[in-house]
Amino acid sequence: DLRTHHSHPPQSQTKLMTSILQSSQSLTLSAADAMADAAIAAVSDLRTHKPMCVTVLDAAGGIIVQKRMDGCPDGAYRQFSYAKARTCIHLQSSSRTFREKYTGSGEAAKFTQAASMVSIMGGDLVPVAGGVLIRSGDGATVGAIGVSGAAADEDEYLAWKGVQAVKARGDLATVPESHCCKTLK
Repeated sequence: DLRTHHSHPPQSQTKLMTSILQSSQSLTLSAADAMADAAIAAVSDLRTHKPMCVTVLDAAGGIIVQKRMDGCPDGAYRQFSYAKARTCIHLQSSSRTFREKYTGSGEAAKFTQAASMVSIMGGDLVPVAGGVLIRSGDGATVGAIGVSGAAADEDEYLAWKGVQAVKARGDLATVPESHCCKTLK
């Protein structure tokens, strides 16, 4: 019989496969859960406490953790926090950067482009601060976190604060690198 069965590809084929495949990293459930908990705890840093929703996504944009504080309405805040995080994954930047790039100048053409992007992506993009991209130390995207329920700058602070809580457990960087919230206690 000329047919042969290989339980493993020949070594030359294995080398070829490894040269065309890339590895990816993503956040663990434990890290994502700790980020969400830290974002919720950071609400106490704000002058006005507002119930919010936080969503942590993996590198591909899948939900790892989504938590809604007691008193936070279901629906809009849950979807907004998700869309803010998805914006980061899709555009490889923060949701604030998306807002500033397309709505900051007040040019009608850029605003129209942003609205078209949101429409084409089925609502997975939102030009509102509150989404933070999470990268490994080598610059690879490992996830994103989005928060909704407070003012946009506060949402971004809470998302950023969530990542800061686990930064010591691994070499992580955020986009943006810092927050610009001015309503802290």
